[in-house]
Amino acid sequence: MAVNTTIYYFSGTGNSLKIAEDLSTNMRDSKIVRVAYNTLHITADEDSAKIGFVFPVYFRGLPRMLEGFIKKLKVNSNAYFFAVANFGSSAALSFQQIDGILKEKGARLNANFSVFMPGNMWFMYYPHPEKDFSERIEEEPGKCKIIAGKINCKSENPLPILEKLEEDKKMYNAFIPSTVSNNFWVNEKCTGCAVCSKVCPAKNVYFIDGRPVWKKNCEQCLACLHWCPVGAIEYKQDSIGRKRYHNPLIHSRKMFVDSLKKK
Repeated sequence: MAVNTTIYYFSGTGNSLKIAEDLSTNMRDSKIVRVAYNTLHITADEDSAKIGFVFPVYFRGLPRMLEGFIKKLKVNSNAYFFAVANFGSSAALSFQQIDGILKEKGARLNANFSVFMPGNMWFMYYPHPEKDFSERIEEEPGKCKIIAGKINCKSENPLPILEKLEEDKKMYNAFIPSTVSNNFWVNEKCTGCAVCSKVCPAKNVYFIDGRPVWKKNCEQCLACLHWCPVGAIEYKQDSIGRKRYHNPLIHSRKMFVDSLKKK
């Protein structure tokens, strides 16, 4: 029997995984699928009656891996499509991007939802106060329950109006993954535990002589930096002395990509 609802999520620090889990908990006959290097073989979903995308907003838009995944995904144009963005400030271009991709398939984004979560890209803005972090984490399950109820009813809403469209496009287009990997480095705390490699959704981190090395496929999710158990990974000089963040309700093992069952 076909699954009624499939939720595809991209997650670096666990926020989107937590949201996807909470949405699924409040839906009958649903499953969640992480978008990562070992699920990129999925190129069709023509059976799900509802298809959702859960993701963080990077550089004012979709994570590049998720954008590519949706472009390649063959779907039933009559399905109900929804998107749930989580971010520190704004969903920006992300919903319009998904809608544009779906329209090329003869479908459209029926509903979009936003969940404020702790931001972690220090090189773009200063981190939110810890009070904001705790409040956003505490409020997320209740928000997801409401969102799930709307999805269950196939409610629809319009795309948000973008006030800074050209600015957002400029920032998004400026992100070139192959140029950022050289900005990561490790300090003397590194124990060679390989957690950074295990949590990377792009399989971008490997080891030479017990030390992590970054390839050229970075998604800028910062999973490696934030999940390092000893805080050994730095990004330029921006992360030095700053507190790391990952969703406190998600265990690191849930983020190990190779531990996922291939669908």
